[in-house]
Amino acid sequence: MENIVSFVLKVASRCNLNCSYCYMYNLGDKTYLSQPKFMSMETITVFAQKLHTYCQEKKARYVQIVFHGGEPMLWGKENYKQSIEIFTTVVKDVDFGFAMQTNGVSLTHDWYKLLKELNIRVGISMDGPKEHHDRYRVFHNGKGSYEKVVKAIELGKQYGMSNILSVVNLNISPSEFYQEVKNLGVPSFNLLLPDGHYDNLPDSFEKLKVNTLHHTPYADWLIEIFEIWKTDSDRPMIRFFRTLIELIMGEQTGDQMVGRLTNGVAVLETNGALEVSDSIRACYEGITRNDLNIHTHSIDDLYNDPLFDVFFHSHNMVNDTCLTCPIYDICGGGFLGNRYSNEEGFDNPTIYCHDMIKLVSHIQNDIVNSLPDEVCASLDAKEAHYEEIVEELKEISLIKAHDEIKNKLKSFSLVC
Repeated sequence: MENIVSFVLKVASRCNLNCSYCYMYNLGDKTYLSQPKFMSMETITVFAQKLHTYCQEKKARYVQIVFHGGEPMLWGKENYKQSIEIFTTVVKDVDFGFAMQTNGVSLTHDWYKLLKELNIRVGISMDGPKEHHDRYRVFHNGKGSYEKVVKAIELGKQYGMSNILSVVNLNISPSEFYQEVKNLGVPSFNLLLPDGHYDNLPDSFEKLKVNTLHHTPYADWLIEIFEIWKTDSDRPMIRFFRTLIELIMGEQTGDQMVGRLTNGVAVLETNGALEVSDSIRACYEGITRNDLNIHTHSIDDLYNDPLFDVFFHSHNMVNDTCLTCPIYDICGGGFLGNRYSNEEGFDNPTIYCHDMIKLVSHIQNDIVNSLPDEVCASLDAKEAHYEEIVEELKEISLIKAHDEIKNKLKSFSLVC
C-alpha cells in the first residue's frame, strides 16, 4: 500500500476573507460551523504521536505538513513555534517539509521572520489584477484585499517567498493576467481550475455544452497563457504546465489534478477529524464527514473510509470513457471533485474532459514540433489531434471499468 505523504492541517476553521468561490464557505457546505475555531496543541501532540507510529510502520522518511484553513495565520505565532517543536521532537527519523497556504493579508516582517526561522514555506493566494482580485477575494465587509496581498508579496520576496496560487478566471484576459504576475516578480506560480461539478458548474460553462467539441473555454484560456509563457525568455515557473510537460515526456509525476499517481493527501480538521481532501466538500454538504478522529483512531484507519479510498485511488478509478482516452495517462481522469454529479456520483469524466484533451494535445504538439525527427522517433512521440480524440471517445468502448470500481464511484450519488 502506498503512503499518505502530505497532511493538510486545518489549524483554523474560520477566515478573515469571504472569497465568493471558496469551497469551504460558499459552495454549500456549512459543517465547519460545528467545529472548534482553532486546533489545540493537544490535537497537534496526539497527531504527532500517531504520525510517528505511521511513519515507522510504513518506513516513511519524508512527510509534508501544510498549515491551512480557513486562514492559517489566525492561529497565532506561538502555536507555530510549539507545533514545529512537537513535530520535530516526537516524529523520529523523518524529514519534514513544512508549508503554509495563506491569503496573505496578515503577513508582516515579524511573521516572515518567524516562518523563515521555522522553515515554513509560504504560498499566497492571489487572483490577478486589482479589479478582478477585489471582485472575488474580499473581506467580510466587502472591501477588496488586493492592496494588502500585493504588499505581502513584495515583502515576502525579501524572505524567499516564491510562489503564488491563482484560480483560473476567464474574465481576465490571459495577457493581462500574465503581465500582472510578471509585474509582481515572483519566480513561480500555479494555476488551479475552479471547483465545481456537473450540478454546480463554474463560471463560463454552459450546462448543455459541457464536454462538447467546440465548448472548451478553460483550454482556450490556458493555451493562450501557454503561448505567452513559452516565448518569455525570463518566464516564471508555472507548476501546472511543468507537470503536464513532464507527463507528456513520460515521467512518472502528477498531483490531485493530473497523472496516474495515488493521491497521498489527507486532512486533519481543527477537532482532530481525519478526512479526505477538503475541496471535495464542493460536491455536497457533509460528503467528507466520517467517524474518524486522531484522538480515537490511527492514521491507517483512513484507508477504510470509502470516500478516502476512492480519492486515494481516483486516478485509477475512472469512468469508462477515460479508459479508452489516449491522454488518460496524462490527465488521470482529472480531479475527483470535478467528476461529480448528483445522479452518477463520481462515475463521470471530469467537467474539464474536453478542455484537458485540447490543452494536452496543444502542449504535446508544441513539444513534438520542437524536437528533431530522430528524437521523436526514439521517444515514439507523435502529434495529438483534439478533434480525432473527441470522435474516438464517442465510439462504444470495449474496455469497461470493473464492477467493483463502478459501484464505488456511483455509491456517492444522491439519486436513489
